[in-house]
Amino acid sequence: MAYTPPFELTTEISNLCLEIAELVGALHPNSELSTNPTLHRKLRIRTIRSSLMIEGNTLSEEAVTAIMDGRRALGPAKDILEVENAQRAYALAPTLDPYRVDDLLHAHRIMMEGLVEGAGCFRANNVGVFDGDDLIHAGTPASYVPNVIADLFEWLSSTDLHPLLSSCIFHYEFEFIHPFADGNGRTGRLWHTMLLARWRPVLAWLPIESVIRERQQGYYAALSQSNRDGSSEAFVLFMLDIIRDTLLPFAHPGGKADIQRRQALSFFAENSTGTVSELAEALGCSKRSAERIVAKLRKDGLLEREGGARGGKWIVLKD
Repeated sequence: MAYTPPFELTTEISNLCLEIAELVGALHPNSELSTNPTLHRKLRIRTIRSSLMIEGNTLSEEAVTAIMDGRRALGPAKDILEVENAQRAYALAPTLDPYRVDDLLHAHRIMMEGLVEGAGCFRANNVGVFDGDDLIHAGTPASYVPNVIADLFEWLSSTDLHPLLSSCIFHYEFEFIHPFADGNGRTGRLWHTMLLARWRPVLAWLPIESVIRERQQGYYAALSQSNRDGSSEAFVLFMLDIIRDTLLPFAHPGGKADIQRRQALSFFAENSTGTVSELAEALGCSKRSAERIVAKLRKDGLLEREGGARGGKWIVLKD
């Protein structure tokens, strides 16, 4: 019997898929995300740096930019090679078929060349994912990996599920199998982007990895929750939320700012004595960003301060 990954479609997942599809539909053919090479370069730098930071790369954005521009950069030789390899892998991605195992092996070879023995080959030994001394997850036994990956790709090529769902499920299953000795995370994230780009080419430039990096603990928690559940719903929901939030500023350029403004007004409506620092924590942004949001709300006549910095309170004039 053909392999089918455990997954149950929920109302919340269905609603997120519809929301993402609407956002993708809102992208104008001439939008910056579709046509702007300067933006593409900027997003590719963010994407590669973020994906490698998740794996412990320490290079600054300036150093990554220099490397990708072919200029000299200071830093650990391993970190520099990781950037060079990832740049080559992402540049090659449009020529690869995300439904072919051989192309996966080719991408991994480029991504991990000079970094690990056996780049481009499935691991020969059993592996585990550890948090300190605690085993979080044991990968599929090495002897089964080639057949399990073949089954996963056969399912991916034949499933009737929407690409938004199948790409997220594949991402989870790939990380669960852990087919390589190293480089599973960065390769899995690249493959997810490739699958999304096969559905809509403009999504090749979407910096999903940068939002995953911002929510890295949530990423691991979603993987762990799906491991415990024996099904991928938790991870699929997490990744769809990531895709939605990454898309929003491009589909509706003022969308993210509008959402934060509404959230800020709601926060002060419920917490009239709340501070800007508390607002920043509630919004998940920096204090400086929260200060800018408050200043804009006051300028637009939506928020007013009654009393001084101490003992005063906020008044929402229009919600």
